[in-house]
Amino acid sequence: MRTIGMCSVLLTTAIAAAGQDLSQTPIQIPSHSTQTRLLHRVTPRYPPLARAARVQGIVVLGVVIGKGGDVRDVKIVSGHPMLAPAAMKAIKQWRYQPYIAENEPVEIETTVQVSFRLADGAETNGRMQEASSLSPPPPPPVTPPLAKAGHIEGAVVLNVDIDAEGNVGRVELASGNPRLAAAAMDAVLRWRYRPFTLNGEALQVETTVEVKFTLAQ
Repeated sequence: MRTIGMCSVLLTTAIAAAGQDLSQTPIQIPSHSTQTRLLHRVTPRYPPLARAARVQGIVVLGVVIGKGGDVRDVKIVSGHPMLAPAAMKAIKQWRYQPYIAENEPVEIETTVQVSFRLADGAETNGRMQEASSLSPPPPPPVTPPLAKAGHIEGAVVLNVDIDAEGNVGRVELASGNPRLAAAAMDAVLRWRYRPFTLNGEALQVETTVEVKFTLAQ
């Protein structure tokens, strides 16, 4: 009860400071604040193909929790494409204790992390060699002049397709500053990977990459 009361105070303060309309705009809440309010959790089913390929990692999802505590909307923030659908399917079935602000239920927007880990010694039907290295290693990305003038730095996350020969095809922005996105996409399109292989056969894959822009000190 004490934790719930503190959350209500934080919600009320955030609403008053931002002047948000409770009936229309979800309230932004840190992910750690939602963990104690989870009432019903569904564990994601490990995708068979991802298990066979030894793919593991963390999927980050942006979610909107409705006034009744149901997960109303789910979108991918980052994570391996072979794992993301299973994470989304599970999260859509989660239920939370409703959030109350000014004596009224409110919608909440937050992020959820879903971890996929293979147990040591897990059996697989195949072995996948990940394109863990670029050949040759790419040069560091060039910070755009306008971004440099504005002292903008940070990471850009991209969703990319890599063909069977290791060439980068489709590139889409997942997250990052728009002033850095074009330079990041242009750089990644020039990358070449050691091909992914499964049981010795080269594959076309989808994955995410992170491009970091750092201003010289």
